[in-house]
Amino acid sequence: MQAVGWKYYILFVVCNFTNALFFWAFLPETKKLPLEEMNYLFTHAPWIVPGTDRAQYTADYEGDLERRAREFSEKNAMTANHEEVVR
Repeated sequence: MQAVGWKYYILFVVCNFTNALFFWAFLPETKKLPLEEMNYLFTHAPWIVPGTDRAQYTADYEGDLERRAREFSEKNAMTANHEEVVR
């Protein structure tokens, strides 16, 4: 380390810079998205993310979440009705 001196840290600077460019260019933003939407997000996002409209590759999670909640409650209602019939 002493023979190389400060020049060794240029490697870390280059690695950090290239990693920052990679994350900025290729990985879509996941802030405030539920975990259930990650599969949809990463399968529908374009290869190069900057410059694209986020609405094109994110699901309508608010409407979708309401739809799933409605399906869940309907499924529970059907299960409860089935249990009453069995008794």
